[in-house]
Amino acid sequence: MRQKRQEQILQIISENDIKTQEQLTEALRALGYITTQATVSRDIKELGLIKISSKDGGYKYAAKPSSTIEQKHIEIFSDAVINISYALHTVVIRTYPGMAQAVCASCDILVGNKILGSVAGDDTILIITQSEAAAGDMYTELKKIFKM
Repeated sequence: MRQKRQEQILQIISENDIKTQEQLTEALRALGYITTQATVSRDIKELGLIKISSKDGGYKYAAKPSSTIEQKHIEIFSDAVINISYALHTVVIRTYPGMAQAVCASCDILVGNKILGSVAGDDTILIITQSEAAAGDMYTELKKIFKM
């Protein structure tokens, strides 16, 4: 539920000038998400939203632009990963020997707010999600992000 709500938040702010948490809460309610301002505040923090100048001179919420650090993490991940799969509520990532720790750190930076946790061995990473559906979504997202 949280992941879907946060995806909806990103869509809302990309299509509308949302200036306050209250406006965002109302926009979510209009789409059927029953949520509080405190929950929206946590979502804003987890998503790393920023305020930028709007056309009318005020400020509006926006997604943080992709940084070169994130791009570096994507490069590390793409070069080291052999395979991604999932079963039940777990995503399994296979890497070249000795690379799992670095790839896991990259994953934590890139998708850490959407998972329960991750564990890395020498060449295998386990990413734990809240549900089977979330694992499938994470699998799809990782495949898309890293063009696998």
